[in-house]
Amino acid sequence: TNEVSSLLKLPEELLLKCLEPLDMRGLLCVSLSCRHLRAHAMRRVLPLRVMTWNIRFKGGERKLGGWDWEDRLPVLVGVVERENPDILLLQEDTAELVAELRSLQKYHSFPRGTNEMKTEIIGETMFFHHRVNHELCGILWRKNLFEYLDGGQFEWKGSRNEWVNVFTWVLLKGNTQLLVFNTHLESGLGQLEKQQNSKMLRHAIGKILKHFEGVPFILGGDFNTDKSGFDYKILTGRELHTFRLGGDKESDLVDVFTALDEDRPDKRFEPVFNNVRTGGHNGTTYNSWREPEQAIVVSNHKNSKAEGHERHIDHIYIGHACRDIIRAVDAKVVINSSSEDIRKQGSSPCFCGALKKCKRAWSAKAKEL
Repeated sequence: TNEVSSLLKLPEELLLKCLEPLDMRGLLCVSLSCRHLRAHAMRRVLPLRVMTWNIRFKGGERKLGGWDWEDRLPVLVGVVERENPDILLLQEDTAELVAELRSLQKYHSFPRGTNEMKTEIIGETMFFHHRVNHELCGILWRKNLFEYLDGGQFEWKGSRNEWVNVFTWVLLKGNTQLLVFNTHLESGLGQLEKQQNSKMLRHAIGKILKHFEGVPFILGGDFNTDKSGFDYKILTGRELHTFRLGGDKESDLVDVFTALDEDRPDKRFEPVFNNVRTGGHNGTTYNSWREPEQAIVVSNHKNSKAEGHERHIDHIYIGHACRDIIRAVDAKVVINSSSEDIRKQGSSPCFCGALKKCKRAWSAKAKEL
């Protein structure tokens, strides 16, 4: 158009001045409208890849049909290197396991050990000496992208006396400051206990935002609940304010798939189930390091109305108050995470990979017969 042609004739410094008032959505619209303006608009956009992964505690997995830590370690490292996240959130990561992840040299992490944590207990403080989960709930970030400014951890007692819910936070500085939250909540709870955990999460977020007002934030982790219950609505704030239950809107969260529906509403080329985005996986994201198909079977047997991404129990959220700054471009579940998937071209397959190939061949032959 004539307007775009006029803009392109401006000196570069003046053109960048014209783009300054635009929020993230405006910059993305500009980048899509004209390929010549895209380079200028994207100079003000920082692409950010965030990944959350419960790597599972060490010991006893093979008895449940899963993989031992020695089997998981090379796969975990290989998948992280392939997916190349800028920020990685881990759950069930003890100090011992993290020490064995040293091959991920391009990341800094917090906390690196139990002595580094500044832990604040919120709620009831009894029974903490009985805890069974001594995880770090660590946050890793690319060394070349961010500088660590501050960090800490909150804990609160679960409904079972031996479990402690964990919430880790860091303040990072890149092109701008960013708060990153990571959590792991208790599993196997009823709806009332899940709602209490959602309230505690909002409480922890609110305490941090009072110290870092106006800083954009993201939250991820293993929530051990799908998105069909009232606990999810408390997190996102929808029902919280509708029924006047209180709560600060600044602590409201937007699920990354909800953000994707707003930022990229066209689903024609997206994997969906009943018109609900799946991220490539229509099942729970808990699978004990077994096949993705097993997770779908688990979801189908649950008494839940969740469909698509609503079935996932590992979530990533964007702060509602910073949606003008953070926009969603893509969201997916990584399901190609076996030793065969990370095998380098030309190298021989491991036993699991060879067995998979045999099963496929046998299946194809059976269909022919």
